[in-house]
Amino acid sequence: MRTARIVPTVVLTLALLLCSCTKQTGGVIDPTGVPSYLAGALASPDTIRMTTLPQSNGLLTVTVRAQVQVIRPAGSASLSAVNVAVIPDGATTSIYNAPLHDDGVSPDLVAGDGIYSALLQFTISRSASGVFILMFTATDQLGFQSNTVETPLFMIRPSHLPVLSNLVAPDTVTVPVGGSTTLQVSIRATDVDGQSDISQVYFLSLDSSNPTQKFIMNNDGSAPGSVPGDSTYALLIQVNDSPTVRRTYRFAFQAANSLGDTTGSLIHRITIQ
Repeated sequence: MRTARIVPTVVLTLALLLCSCTKQTGGVIDPTGVPSYLAGALASPDTIRMTTLPQSNGLLTVTVRAQVQVIRPAGSASLSAVNVAVIPDGATTSIYNAPLHDDGVSPDLVAGDGIYSALLQFTISRSASGVFILMFTATDQLGFQSNTVETPLFMIRPSHLPVLSNLVAPDTVTVPVGGSTTLQVSIRATDVDGQSDISQVYFLSLDSSNPTQKFIMNNDGSAPGSVPGDSTYALLIQVNDSPTVRRTYRFAFQAANSLGDTTGSLIHRITIQ
């Protein structure tokens, strides 16, 4: 019986302690540190044909509406920011960042409905086709960050092949007995999508022991006749005397664009004597 009389006292004491630790703020309980939750991310449009985009100084202007639903659990703090980052697929850094709002001001439709919106406008090069990721995050006034949600934005364009022209290479090269000589080859490569769309300019030595090996040409100024950043690609080739070197060789010049598509071959023959 003595034990039964002690239990109510202990319960009452604990209840008093709990009541004394609760902070009263006009009947509203303090936020418990529960972060907001993001869902329903959307890019509109989610697919853009790059040929329809306005262009200036070689750059294309992309305009897309982004929106995300923010769910605030009971007891969560007010939001301080909702943001979206535009990241090329496979990259780790964004090329554009913007805040989103739920204020009913265009492009947001209804104020306070939990749908946050923004009109994104950024530039990309003509060669930057592929997938871009829109990554959404939210932070509340206590500094708690929401989950991250993503939605893809597809940038598509037709594949334009580079155009090769103005091939400069000797027809005949004389190698001194026991010595060597250096010859230079160059070719012009252009692309309607800009020079940045040209990923490689090279030639294959079709009659060598490795006819699929690419000899990469460059336009960085390292070879005579090559001006940095222009459309002329060049390479110096050293030919050494050997018992089998004196014959005619076929060289196939090609170029590839940023999508991996390759031009046909320009064939040039050089006779070593």
